[in-house]
Amino acid sequence: MIENFGTGIPRTIESYSNYNVKPEFKATENFFIVTLPNLNYGNNSVTDSITDPITDPISNLGLEILKCLKIFPGLNTLQIVEKISHEDPLITRDKVKNELKRYLTNYVEHHGSNRNGGYYLKDRHSNELDKVE
Repeated sequence: MIENFGTGIPRTIESYSNYNVKPEFKATENFFIVTLPNLNYGNNSVTDSITDPITDPISNLGLEILKCLKIFPGLNTLQIVEKISHEDPLITRDKVKNELKRYLTNYVEHHGSNRNGGYYLKDRHSNELDKVE
């Protein structure tokens, strides 16, 4: 039903509005082809991202997760919720998991199995959090 609103293409174009690369749309007789340039590749070299401090906008929840993992490395999502839920009782496991998977991948990595593993700060950013209050 949501596809009937026809918002996919305008939303896709809008998501690239602040970048030099743009999505490419091609319609053929039998297919509709969309090429989405990878926004995480190209302009920033690997060495630049290693030496850059944390400059991405991070939500309050994301900041709390990073602070928590700085103090308690190796926590799983449920344990993170238990540690930071005093800040906001509406924090759920799904919200934490979403934040980790969507917005904190540059700063956090998962080690171990899905069942027994946990999240750790990536080495290059662990010292940057010392500057955050």
